[in-house]
Amino acid sequence: MPPAAASTATSTAAERLTSLDAFRGCVIVAMIWVNYLAGMPAIPYWLEHAGPRADGISVPDLVFPGFLFMLGIAIPLALQRHCGQVTPALLGRLLWRSGSLMLAGVVLANAYRYDAQAALLPRAAYFLLFYVAMILLWRQGAGKRELAAGGVLMLFLLAGFRGELNAEFSSPWLQPSWWGILGMIGWAYLLCSLLYLACRGSSTALMGVLALLIVLYMGGTAGSLDFLPARINAFVNVPQVLGSTAANVLAGTLVGQLFLRGAALTHGQRLRFMAWFALGLFAAGMLLRPYHHINKIAATESYTLVCSAIILALFLVFYVVIDVWRWRAWAVPLLPAGTNALFAYIVPDLWQQLADMLHLPRFWWPCWETGGAAGLWNAAAVTALMLLLTALATRYGLKLKF
Repeated sequence: MPPAAASTATSTAAERLTSLDAFRGCVIVAMIWVNYLAGMPAIPYWLEHAGPRADGISVPDLVFPGFLFMLGIAIPLALQRHCGQVTPALLGRLLWRSGSLMLAGVVLANAYRYDAQAALLPRAAYFLLFYVAMILLWRQGAGKRELAAGGVLMLFLLAGFRGELNAEFSSPWLQPSWWGILGMIGWAYLLCSLLYLACRGSSTALMGVLALLIVLYMGGTAGSLDFLPARINAFVNVPQVLGSTAANVLAGTLVGQLFLRGAALTHGQRLRFMAWFALGLFAAGMLLRPYHHINKIAATESYTLVCSAIILALFLVFYVVIDVWRWRAWAVPLLPAGTNALFAYIVPDLWQQLADMLHLPRFWWPCWETGGAAGLWNAAAVTALMLLLTALATRYGLKLKF
């Protein structure tokens, strides 16, 4: 790192943290690519999700922790001015944002069992309209009429859902099970935002709460939460969702503290904290590994800590290159997905539902069955198409913000 860059304070609060946007865009790219690789034959093992009994991680297993960690970084940047001044309006916004994510997560977690024979709409039409409702409700700058139309459409779709019964779901109506990716993000966002406000932004207190969340997972797994009514754990898996998953977010929150307006830290100070924090998270994860292993499906404490360490180390590299050295041109293609992450998240399935509804031939996906190198390149091409759609949406003002 050049000496001049090391001594220069980072950008002011008025300037957006470009490395965070670029890194978020990078995680979105990885998510779309590995999702297209899922189930493809003849691909490297490290591009496949680790199995349910695995003691270790692969590249796809880092995507969800990446989202959680970056969500945590954003919490202090959004809530710093509210510390000590919590209002009903603020709590209402937090509930709206987290509730929106939870609702979307429930619908998408139920998607695989959608019963077109019993429902009013064909599958493609139903989920295409679901994404339209999400866009109406989440579009940045949406007016009252747009929000009202989105709300009415969403209520109609929720009431019209019918699903097949199986071991996981006992009702044809929508049911929460594991809440889906968006739902788990919603729960963790709500809990960690409230914890941040309760701690009044104190990094010392937040570090202690991080340890308590890890203890909550380990204790809950050992049976110390058995006193809770069964319906609570049936509704939300307390050890995993409110313990280890929330700990992943809170680790990011501690890093977000470095970039607050009043922090007045140099690049060097921030880099040293991130490097030591990443090392500490990794060491803690490896020390706890004998208890429950590094397992994504069980959201173990070691999985949370080790993945948080890896994600932080990767973000540190982005921060150095983009915000310290100011080498930004290479990251420009990542920024639309990074600044419009919710649209980038839904656009692959939105595209698929639209193609199914219009009965388009899968001309963009000729190598899925053969896999191998051709399949990897094909997945990369489809990913690039999704990034292009996101960039176009961003350019023309279709930005989503929950």
